[in-house]
Amino acid sequence: MKNKANRSINVFIITVILILSIIFIYVGNKLCEFQYQVDSGEHFATAKVLSIKEVNDNADDFFESTVITFVAKVNSGIHKYESIEMTQEISEYLIPVPKEVKPGDSIIVMYTQLNEVETEWVYAMHNRIPWLIGLAVIFLALIILIGRKKGIATIVSLIFTIGAIFLVYIPAILTGRNIYISTIIISLFIILMSFPLISGINKKTLCAIIGNIGGVVLAGVLAFIVNNILNITGFVDESSTFLSMLGGNVSLDLRAVVWGGILIGSLGAIMDVSMSISSAMSEISVEMRDKSFYKMVKSGMNIGKDVIGTMTNTLILAYVGSSLAVILLFTAYKRNLLMLFNLELVSVEIIQAIVGSIGILLTVPATVLISAWMFNKKSVTEEQPAQVK
Repeated sequence: MKNKANRSINVFIITVILILSIIFIYVGNKLCEFQYQVDSGEHFATAKVLSIKEVNDNADDFFESTVITFVAKVNSGIHKYESIEMTQEISEYLIPVPKEVKPGDSIIVMYTQLNEVETEWVYAMHNRIPWLIGLAVIFLALIILIGRKKGIATIVSLIFTIGAIFLVYIPAILTGRNIYISTIIISLFIILMSFPLISGINKKTLCAIIGNIGGVVLAGVLAFIVNNILNITGFVDESSTFLSMLGGNVSLDLRAVVWGGILIGSLGAIMDVSMSISSAMSEISVEMRDKSFYKMVKSGMNIGKDVIGTMTNTLILAYVGSSLAVILLFTAYKRNLLMLFNLELVSVEIIQAIVGSIGILLTVPATVLISAWMFNKKSVTEEQPAQVK
């Protein structure tokens, strides 16, 4: 009866979390409604190439190009099901050089209304979305196959996380909301929503939440301090420059954008570590004979050392991978290392990797200590037999 009551309470609490998460995303999106930039007049649609009409080679003393005229059937938008003549230009000056269209290809096309009668249709790129959807379906299917009920909970958590980022966090930044506060709110939402959905309502979840919040807070404080010490301006790449020139009354704090990126980027790894440690500590508390706070801390830290090694490598390699093109470019041109590591683009990547790793390091003892204390607390039902005896 007690287990059944506990299950009912868990179901009720998780239902409440789901409802509150939906309300948070809906209300947050409405409060941070973003007015998009002025329409450029360019529109996009998916299409399938039916036939190649002609191929023309154009050349002069400086420029060579190939213009392919083809017929494609539009599969989306207001011109859906129409078969329209379009063009594709291929030139060595286009980066990247597009693949030639062939009958049967699924492509993205761009069309512009030149006047009331004429519309210009041109090839934009090959359509990768069906393959991406297929890859995502395989990923989700594997989560459910391996994780079963927890796999379904993981997918639900992932949906809410993506919704919070793209429907609340991004619009909040673009509408001029305080980026520091927005980042903290979104991080807390993701932590407080994800752990109960995935692991249920129990001591293990509570320990993971507390340890995770501790690691994220310390990483955020450290990132803020380091950004100021290293005089990070926020102008990391061309995207930062374009953000600084956004129209409207919004002026983005690019330094805060960098800070938010560091915190959000390290959040997933810190969540992983806190839950791994908390779960291990939960198992130790059951299996360990004559358990004590000291023994559990010692065992937890031993586990934490292994987790630290693998997760820190994971985080560092992830950031190196994301900056690999830049590293290759500067290495190929034999740029001075002093210059390379002082570039803000490289400096920010290094900050992200190191601060994220420090967040992981600090999460381990925080989670171990709170878990050792929580799993050594005796409940009333455990204490009473000892008193009678």
